[in-house]
Amino acid sequence: MERLRITLEFNKNRKEELNLYEKLQNYSNPAAYIKDVLRGLLPIPGEIKVVSEVSSENEDYEDLMDI
Repeated sequence: MERLRITLEFNKNRKEELNLYEKLQNYSNPAAYIKDVLRGLLPIPGEIKVVSEVSSENEDYEDLMDI
C-alpha cells in the first residue's frame, strides 16, 4: 500500500514556529497526533477553556437535550 505524505516545515528563526515544533516533538508519533486533531478525535490545543468556578449570575437553564 502506497502512503501519501504531507511535509510540515518549521522556520527555526521564528520563535512561534520553533515552539510549535518543540511541542510536537513531545509526542511519540507527531504525525498521528496531527491526524487525530484533524479528524476531530483530539481537541485543537488552546481552543478549550476550563472554567474552575461556577457563577450563579450567568446560569444557563437550557437543557442540552433541547438542542
